[in-house]
Amino acid sequence: MTSEEQKGIGSDRIRGSSAVNVDLLECPICHGLLWIPIACQRCETSFCSACINRWLAANPRKCPNRCKIYIERKCPSFIVKLLAQLQLSCYYQSRGCEQVIPYEALETHESECDYQPQQCPGCRLEVLKKDFDNHTSGCAAIELTCQECKLVYKRVDAATTHTENICLREQTKENIRQIRQLTLQLHEMRLLLPSITKARITFNDLPMADEKSNFIPDMYRGLEWNNIYYIQRLHLEKNLLKNVHVPSLTASNSPHVALFSGKASISAENVNGIFTFISLTVYGAWNDNMQLLITGHRNSILVSKYTTVVLWCKPQLILLNWRDIDKVILQPLRGTRHPENGATIGRTHVVLAQVTIR
Repeated sequence: MTSEEQKGIGSDRIRGSSAVNVDLLECPICHGLLWIPIACQRCETSFCSACINRWLAANPRKCPNRCKIYIERKCPSFIVKLLAQLQLSCYYQSRGCEQVIPYEALETHESECDYQPQQCPGCRLEVLKKDFDNHTSGCAAIELTCQECKLVYKRVDAATTHTENICLREQTKENIRQIRQLTLQLHEMRLLLPSITKARITFNDLPMADEKSNFIPDMYRGLEWNNIYYIQRLHLEKNLLKNVHVPSLTASNSPHVALFSGKASISAENVNGIFTFISLTVYGAWNDNMQLLITGHRNSILVSKYTTVVLWCKPQLILLNWRDIDKVILQPLRGTRHPENGATIGRTHVVLAQVTIR
């Protein structure tokens, strides 16, 4: 909401000599100058948009001038032309702004004005926009985050809270946490290995694809595949990845890989079907540093969620082991075009080298 919508524009803000009859430009509700005006079709009285909307919220379909029914219309053109002749002082004049702005440019100026107040996130003081960066760069109450150890501390406490020894200790804690997490994942993978070997889908039993992509058939492996297609691995590497060989990270040398772009999904065959989504292996086909959002659903309810960053031509094994779900949705987002991929534009295509479902 602009300052005008909050406070209204007083006629005392008009600058310069003007032959305009200000009484014609007064909103009958707030008694300030009309701002983004609209009018009643019956009586042709103009109101500030914000003023009449607040009025109608309390008095549905009733005009302030007691017309039978309020019907909105555009503000009369002569009112618009009169308003366009006005030159106004900035709302932040009391804070030091000396600009005089045409009526039509007022909203843009005030949204960018260097004299508007902003609250410092550290000390909570109001600081002028033009001084904000300088203030926050030295404010003792600002919270800082160490990029090495991720410790959050106030600038004033740096000498005691974030010493070199503390930083190293926090880094050690984080490293230990990551090692434990990786150890647990490795242990879980070993337990799941027999199941993974039997349930892995590498698309090697699909009909041989031609040079163009083919959609994965309905009910392939007893699952519904939506917006997922497959292509020959050699064709992908030769024509799209500029002869970059990408290992499949699977035991079989499948001639195919699957791809998807935009929202894709894998669903159970029937309404009451459920499965365990164990893992998938993915990499970017064109874009680099893509976010991949993976969600698991049961009876149309979100039950699991995982987000990762997908890199160009760098296969990533993602272990999830989501049990008792009936649908998985895959959604790639953003990313940047990799300079070595040979594509003219960056696209959010993700290669699905394998998926393990039991």
